[in-house]
Amino acid sequence: MSTRTPPRSLFRGLVDDAAVFPPGNAPVARAWEEHLRLRRGGYADLLGPLLVGTGHAAGLAQVAGGGQDGAPVAVAVVCRPGTPVEELLSAVARLRVVAAVRVVSVETALDPAGSWRRALDLEVPVAVEVGPDPGGMPRALDALHAATGPAGRVLAKLRTQATPQQPVPAPSELAAFLVGADARDLPVKLTGGLHHAVARGTAGGAPPERHGVLNVLVAVARLMDGDDEEALVEALRIEDADRLVGALTSEDAAPDEAAVTRLRHRFRSFGCCGVTDPLDELAALGLLAR
Repeated sequence: MSTRTPPRSLFRGLVDDAAVFPPGNAPVARAWEEHLRLRRGGYADLLGPLLVGTGHAAGLAQVAGGGQDGAPVAVAVVCRPGTPVEELLSAVARLRVVAAVRVVSVETALDPAGSWRRALDLEVPVAVEVGPDPGGMPRALDALHAATGPAGRVLAKLRTQATPQQPVPAPSELAAFLVGADARDLPVKLTGGLHHAVARGTAGGAPPERHGVLNVLVAVARLMDGDDEEALVEALRIEDADRLVGALTSEDAAPDEAAVTRLRHRFRSFGCCGVTDPLDELAALGLLAR
């Protein structure tokens, strides 16, 4: 079977740098210096913004205040669930006066009062976290769709790792999220847990051990091809790296630039505290040059 490597644009800007968040928990100063180093390295074009929590804004403003060579560094400000949106607005205001950084997006969580909508006034893309509960997800996605506005700046965000409140979302839950967001023309962002290329422990009814970046890319590719939710669940359960690679490299399935554009319009990025981990695995599988 003939194969062709997918365009590098399939992975461009795919991994947001979440070094300061668990389990990395890097000090802001170290995360900043390491992010600058990565921006000078071979994976620079695959790197998304540096993610900083609202509580990190003051520290980042201090370490970045000395400036840096080149263009301002892209930063996304994250407001964790339960944090008042006022803290997000204040953090963005603090960073917008720092010449070395450029706030390119913000992240917050859906709340019953709808206060997250105030983030739209910042005039940058807003990723809004929803829960995996199948009963509540359609209503949550409806709320995001209703607030997208003419600029379409709202992204739906789903957490893909375990938390004290809930296990890793099942493949069926992740697939329902992807299908529901697509039906409402919402771009998606994933966060947490995607440290590896290939899923593990996804078979059967037990919660999966982890989801895989390649699994998600293949699932979204199927979604863009018009496949149903069951086909996405099947893709998210694949634990054979060769099957996943083949789904993106076989002559009759490898995405061209137009297909990549559609795919990445839907799946924008995911956050990872060790950004080189999944990229090294993708390189080892022959999907991109180191």
